Amino acid sequence: MKKNDGGVPRARWHRVTWLVTSFWVVALVLAVAAQAVLPNPTWYLIHIAGLGVAGTSILIWTWHFADALTRTKQSQFRQLIRILTLSAGTIVLGVALATTGLPAIACGAAGGGIVSGVLIWHSVDLRRAMSGSFVSPGAVTLRYHHAASLVFVFGALVGIILTIDVSSYELVLAWWPGLYLHHDAMAIAHVFLMVLGFLGLTILGTLVTFGPTVARARMGTAALGRSRRILPLLVGGVVVGAAASAVGSVQAAGMAAAVWVVASIVGILVPMFRTWSGSMIGVTDGWFIGAAILWLEAAASVWSIQLLFASDIQAARSASGGVYAVMLAGGVLQLILGSLMYLLPVVAGGGPARLRASIAALEKSAGVRFFVLNGAVALALLPLGQGFRYAALGVAGLTAVTSFVLLLACVARQRSRPIEPSERAEGSGPRPLPRTNLRIGAVVAATVLAVTSGIGLVLNGHMGASEVSASDRPITRVSVSVDGMAFVPASIDVPKGNRLIIDFENTGDQRHDLVLANGRETGPVSTGEQTELDAGVIEDNTDAWCSLVGHRQMGMTLDIRVIGGGDTATGEQARHETMLPTMAELAAEPGEGFEPWKPELSQASDDSVHRLDLLVEETEKEVAPGRTQTVWTFNGQTPGPVLRGKIGDTFIITLKNEGSMGHSIDFHAGDRSPDDVMRTIEPGESLTYEFTANRSGIWMYHCSTSPMSLHIANGMFGAVIIDPPDLDRVDREYIMIQGEQYWGSDPEAGNDPDAVNRADPSVVTFNGYPFQYEHAPLSAQPDERIRIWVLNAGPNLPLSFHVVGTQFDTVWNEGSYVLKGGSGGAQVLPLLPAEGGFVEFVPTAAGHYTIVNHMMSYAERGARGTLEVE
Repeated sequence: MKKNDGGVPRARWHRVTWLVTSFWVVALVLAVAAQAVLPNPTWYLIHIAGLGVAGTSILIWTWHFADALTRTKQSQFRQLIRILTLSAGTIVLGVALATTGLPAIACGAAGGGIVSGVLIWHSVDLRRAMSGSFVSPGAVTLRYHHAASLVFVFGALVGIILTIDVSSYELVLAWWPGLYLHHDAMAIAHVFLMVLGFLGLTILGTLVTFGPTVARARMGTAALGRSRRILPLLVGGVVVGAAASAVGSVQAAGMAAAVWVVASIVGILVPMFRTWSGSMIGVTDGWFIGAAILWLEAAASVWSIQLLFASDIQAARSASGGVYAVMLAGGVLQLILGSLMYLLPVVAGGGPARLRASIAALEKSAGVRFFVLNGAVALALLPLGQGFRYAALGVAGLTAVTSFVLLLACVARQRSRPIEPSERAEGSGPRPLPRTNLRIGAVVAATVLAVTSGIGLVLNGHMGASEVSASDRPITRVSVSVDGMAFVPASIDVPKGNRLIIDFENTGDQRHDLVLANGRETGPVSTGEQTELDAGVIEDNTDAWCSLVGHRQMGMTLDIRVIGGGDTATGEQARHETMLPTMAELAAEPGEGFEPWKPELSQASDDSVHRLDLLVEETEKEVAPGRTQTVWTFNGQTPGPVLRGKIGDTFIITLKNEGSMGHSIDFHAGDRSPDDVMRTIEPGESLTYEFTANRSGIWMYHCSTSPMSLHIANGMFGAVIIDPPDLDRVDREYIMIQGEQYWGSDPEAGNDPDAVNRADPSVVTFNGYPFQYEHAPLSAQPDERIRIWVLNAGPNLPLSFHVVGTQFDTVWNEGSYVLKGGSGGAQVLPLLPAEGGFVEFVPTAAGHYTIVNHMMSYAERGARGTLEVE
């Protein structure tokens, strides 16, 4: 630990760190203002407040106390790198919250790893500081900070695991299905570690020495010893509570939270408040800190009771949302605000007279700000309607921001503040704190809160106006359930002006809610429960979604569409117009008469000459559940017929165009000049394409008429298999051809050329129909050798072919073996558009093996099936 790194003076150093803290305060304000548009608004608030504002403050001020309590000077450069790295990691986590699938998992893992690394580094340096030649008795504070940092690392690990769960439904089911089913348990464990552990231990440890300092007093030796002895009990409460939550033992978790509350009160807060008796407590700092402590302890106490009396872990999680908000807003953030009100003027410099002048400036409005802030938080907790809550929270947030801005303004001019001669005089004893007129502050605050209540009631009236006028409106009642990570149905049609009642039943396997853009919401609904949601009078198209983190991005959206009016184009309406169906829509039962495309393959015949007539037809066909559109086909099917032969065989193909436009054919298996055999022929014309197979492979064929991408997307593709000479016999052979569909608003026109150009698919399929092998699984028996030929027909997307639960012992890609026998194995066969190959494997046990494109977003668009081994 360096004694001195030649850094800048302390006042200037803290002005630098203010910038980082201010950045996160501004980000928090913007996040509050953008609640309606953020993808995961609640979790943005939690992470910005907990990691951005609180985490940055902890890193900054821990070393303010460490330098004083150990008489060392931590490198300012190291501190700055830690602070900026924590901010970078928090931003990466913010990116994870805005995305889904593998990008979200990667960002979540990277962000979690970054912030964990910062706290590990922080804890290592703390440990070195505490092992120095001088350690003050008050360094028990640093023990708390050190323990909090270590707890944080475990909390971040749980957070990374949760990121996987909320980012990729398919991946978590394939990797760890139990995680998906225990999401609420892991989330409560995360809160134990991060809120009671990281934030709670840091706050309690800081109060051991900082609490008496604010009162211009000292913590007694007995109190310091008690705080040292109580630390293992506090850490134990956090660890036991997290472990009990993770295994679903909600009552044990409640007991652990109760132990934490009692230990913190008896071991830290009671001794601290005793030092405040008769001391000089300023409203600007002490009163804010005291109120914050009371909010934090009250919220933790309520949470422990909720856990103790919850029927299960889902019910506990559903009841806890408001408690988390009080912990962070009323407790943690207000405590940081009060602490900074004391600390920043002290470190700003300029002498005692200027310090007293800054405190006096802050104290003038302290009474008003204190009563307004805490009164508004209390109003927000009253069950008086959403508009009332919005008004109260708005006033509380505005008061907090005003306090922070006022603090920065006072501190910024502290060193240059002119000093009156009377202020320079030094008395024989400590000067009393500037007086705060609490009576005036209380009267002004009461007036502000009364006006706030009136505004809230007016907002309630506006938000409920549709209910008042809805008594004589026709009612549209619909039922909505859950399938996987989607609402069923995914869209609702409501006559303009009707009152919509939604009977919502959570038929999924974890908690969900339903939130409408007009502010109506169900609140969290546990598995198997149902509730009625009065959506009000529907005048315009409206979005609805599940607000749990990550669920909206994974397809849990509901499109409420107005019939006979409605001019508002919503985000979900835009989604519908660009034809992006939900996973539930794609995975629904196919229409009547559906027949799966037969994936079974027969061996190549002994014939050396293969003849085939390929008839081009443009026909109406069901391409997905509920979607019938024009399809361009070879012989009425998509993909077209599979041809199979050996090296040296001759193929004679007669192409007949019975469509309404020009079409053509391109055989990748052929070795021919394109000029003649690949020419476009007009309706009614035909041509003969003859080629000799000179090389083995699974070769694509397709229409090559421009725009080629549109013709392929509309269904004009197929496969030719030319066996390698050394191809072994297997028990079963299948073929999977990936293709893409780009739906347009006019089904009769087929695929949308603009969407094709953007490579923005509506559907990704195996053999022409999404999820068809979920409804008609491939079959096999244990210990059979299975070969699956795979072709990526495109036109645009890559394919990472994987069979969940298996390992490929043979992989043949683009004409050669990548793997054949031996001790090695492969997990995917990666193919770009027009590439092909095959894989072989032997399932040893009965079960359902999922076949996927491991580009998981494409699997969720339909490139998924099942191999049933029985």
